[in-house]
Amino acid sequence: MKSISTLALFVLILLHTTLYAQTKRIPVAYSAVSASQSAFYITKEAGLFEKHGLFVDPVYVASGTKVAQAVIAGEFPVALAGGTVVNANLAGGDIAIFGGVVNVPSFYIFVHSSIKRPEDLKGKTVGITTFGSSTDFSIRYLIKKLGMEPDKDVRILQMGGQPQIVAGMVAGAVQAGVLSSPANYNAMKAGFQMLVDFKSVGLDYPTVSLVSTRSYIKKDPQTVRRFLMAYSEGTERLYQDKELAMKVIGKYTKTNDREALAAAYSFATTFVERPPELPYKAVETILTQLAEKDSKAKNFKSEDFIESTFYTELEKSGFFKSISR
Repeated sequence: MKSISTLALFVLILLHTTLYAQTKRIPVAYSAVSASQSAFYITKEAGLFEKHGLFVDPVYVASGTKVAQAVIAGEFPVALAGGTVVNANLAGGDIAIFGGVVNVPSFYIFVHSSIKRPEDLKGKTVGITTFGSSTDFSIRYLIKKLGMEPDKDVRILQMGGQPQIVAGMVAGAVQAGVLSSPANYNAMKAGFQMLVDFKSVGLDYPTVSLVSTRSYIKKDPQTVRRFLMAYSEGTERLYQDKELAMKVIGKYTKTNDREALAAAYSFATTFVERPPELPYKAVETILTQLAEKDSKAKNFKSEDFIESTFYTELEKSGFFKSISR
């Protein structure tokens, strides 16, 4: 059995190398300036996309909803996006998740010192990135879990991005913010306190996933396969090379504070999937919530939003084991 797996891996790599000796250039959207997407940054900066025959142009799009719309429109063959892809598909899109980046809410709620308990959020305003984003879903889930109503008991205000949420907290426009790293570190330095760590909430959610459209996958499966192979190697570099990871995170988040970068690295290696496991349970979470208001969601399963071919192929061939130390 071991020899068969080794042979399959050899054939896969040989085919991969022979058929795609020339580099293909593609634009790839990413939806957050956060350590949650650091494996993607590292894959780019370490030349791992080129190793697999791709030249990737990273494009920052500050909205998961806009990313989904752009992918459906064909502007990006591949993207990093959040749970909004489920909503997009229910509206008629054909987006498919082919890899998991972060499959739980990788967020913290930081608050003004006057807020001591989660229940104290009542009557306050919480900053998120954009409506429909992972930050939006996560805070609404928590508010409901606390027995309150979003927008009625707790106001939710979209700020655009993580740095903008912290700026809004400092300016007093919001009393709390749903933050990832390194924004959480900046909030702490500004005197705000962590109220909730979503790791302890017990929620599965596809905060960031690797996505494409089924039509593009059918048209050019090798590009998607190569992207997943390169990204998987980037994930390994994230976990194996702390100094490189901190340097790259600093470049993308425009931070050179060593303490902030160390905190961001710890955050990334806590939340980033290794290997990029498919988020079946996380997608079910969204469908369950959407089914409360949209009866169409009841007719779908997580498998309807996931393209498992490439992940399963790489797992069975032994590729993931071959790149880990």
